[in-house]
Amino acid sequence: MAVKSILMVCRGNICRSPMAEGFFLHQLKEHRSILSIRSAGLNALVDRPADANALAIMQQRGIDISAHRASQITYDFVQKADLVLVMTQSQLQTLTRQFVTAKGKTFMLGHWQQFEIEDPYTQPSAAFEYTYRQIELAWQDWKTRILSC
Repeated sequence: MAVKSILMVCRGNICRSPMAEGFFLHQLKEHRSILSIRSAGLNALVDRPADANALAIMQQRGIDISAHRASQITYDFVQKADLVLVMTQSQLQTLTRQFVTAKGKTFMLGHWQQFEIEDPYTQPSAAFEYTYRQIELAWQDWKTRILSC
């Protein structure tokens, strides 16, 4: 199955998932005509912008996520996504319990190396830097799988 739509999911949708969304969009900018990437939260802080530390870390790398506003995950978001990427095993279990259509297309972002991306919310900027590096590492595993579909 071709991957044309990716949904990034975390808890509040103000740190990890918008960072991952922005990173993947930046990496796939030449493929935007065939790829849609969005993010949402299991307990989203609806309409809040991305955390200031997340904004700063991404901006330092030339990735602008300033337009981001947190969204609550919905059945429609999950239904439309070809691939759903979550940050932790717990989120994977919650999402696949809540949305039957998520089964078989939902994975941890760190799936291929079996790592979770912990929430940097309320932590110093070093935690956000670490989150960015984990997203970057996960991208290396996902890019060929996404682009070869």
